[in-house]
Amino acid sequence: MVLNPEQLVFLKELNQDVDSLVEGLQIGHADLSTAIYRIFKLLQQRIEAEVFYIETQDESLNNRVFCFGNADENIKRTTPQLLKVDKSITFNTSKQTWFVQPLEMAGSNIGTIAIAFAPEKAPEKGMGLEILDCVSEELDNFFFSIYTNRLKHSIIMGLQSALKNHSIVDSIDGAAYVLKKEVPFERMIILYTDRELTGEENFNYLIYQGSERVNDSFNLPLESLDKFLKEKESPLSANPDELKIILNTGNLTISYLLDGLIEEQLIGKVIFVPEEGADFSIFCREIIQVFTEALRQRLVDFNRERNALRKFFPDKVINKLTSEINYEKVYLNPRFEEIGIIFADISGFTRMSEQILKTPERITQLVDHWSNMILEQVFPLGACLDKLVGDCIIFLFGPPFYDFTPEQIVEKTLTASEIIVDCTRKFLRMPENLEIQKHPDFEKFGVAIGTNYCPSVVGLIGPNDDLTAFSSGMNITARLQGLAKADQVLVTERIYDIAMKIGKWKFEGPSSAPVKNVEKPLVYHQLIIK
Repeated sequence: MVLNPEQLVFLKELNQDVDSLVEGLQIGHADLSTAIYRIFKLLQQRIEAEVFYIETQDESLNNRVFCFGNADENIKRTTPQLLKVDKSITFNTSKQTWFVQPLEMAGSNIGTIAIAFAPEKAPEKGMGLEILDCVSEELDNFFFSIYTNRLKHSIIMGLQSALKNHSIVDSIDGAAYVLKKEVPFERMIILYTDRELTGEENFNYLIYQGSERVNDSFNLPLESLDKFLKEKESPLSANPDELKIILNTGNLTISYLLDGLIEEQLIGKVIFVPEEGADFSIFCREIIQVFTEALRQRLVDFNRERNALRKFFPDKVINKLTSEINYEKVYLNPRFEEIGIIFADISGFTRMSEQILKTPERITQLVDHWSNMILEQVFPLGACLDKLVGDCIIFLFGPPFYDFTPEQIVEKTLTASEIIVDCTRKFLRMPENLEIQKHPDFEKFGVAIGTNYCPSVVGLIGPNDDLTAFSSGMNITARLQGLAKADQVLVTERIYDIAMKIGKWKFEGPSSAPVKNVEKPLVYHQLIIK
């Protein structure tokens, strides 16, 4: 339809009025329902519209029908089905003339908009649809806001769903795929840290070219970044210029991942390299912010989970455990199993503490250094740490997978015992322990060890869900450790019998000792240490 000059002037004035109204509503942060109602009142005044109808999603992304005015009862009963259209139409009811068209945003149908008049007040078909177009265009900013909210909500749900994957690497892979659909990045680099039980800090990274992971610190290393992480004292604190050189790029957007609100600790960073000639819009930056916050929480949970497991297991075991969704139920629930046990206690520690070390700080330093040395050497054998009680360290062999044979468990238990003796000897002779070496009883200082292979109940037990074992065999092992002198390893008959079949070790004995509340004496052998 070709509009005459009068109609064109009218549409221009109507457009100005609606534009001015919508602008005021946006400044006042009016919601969609208020905006539609106010526009209806304007249309009612200017063109005597009887009904203003919109079906779309509201700010909460819920489907809603907004219908203001004197709508035909039949229309009210049959909406929204009646007015769902894919093109502009007009139709008449017994009391009203309707002009209807789809609402579109970014090529997608987001609902329906309609105006109804009394038949005698209705404009010509072409004019009516022009009026509808005018109003619809002025509401675009409201609809665009809802559209972006809908899109953002969809992306957030996709990111959250991806990051729920039990594997931290797989979860970030999924998030990268979701992100790349809306954020124009060429590369994404994620650096994050986790700390081992011994205090060593590990730095991991994942590098994506688009949505595809092309490098990582596990299987696909990037030589320049590996070298940088090893040489840099605090890699996460590296300034952007250093990272630009390492990553061979001139444009970076960096988001920092922090653990804690009061005492902030940097646990990672996300680095985006935009596509060539592009930059990130406000919408993209909001999506990146949502992603980094979700990733921050995922890494906090990741570190919390791993730190809880690091009280008992080395990283290699933790990686295998956490690769299974129900690992706690499958491997860590209490169960009855045969396990290897080591009780290792520093001989003469009380005298050492009272006469030499004296201060709590020095005593703590000695125990920390000694126990960390032991852990570093014994963990690779497949041991798990039951607990450290004062200067006594307790290891179990078997948990959490129980896939060792009796011979393997005994071999690991005795090998670990030899390592603990050797480590303790070297530790006490270190320069930092010079005052201990000067003590007249230095030769009596060492480590006393009791070992056993026996059935026990093992699993996460107690109010703190600590991994531990309990059985009469644990008590016997503690008794053996109490009988041992410096650098002695005492073993039960069960250990001795299996070790003799293996044929790698020699023993002295047997010897025996009474056990409280047990009729028969405890028979044991002493491992000959080379």
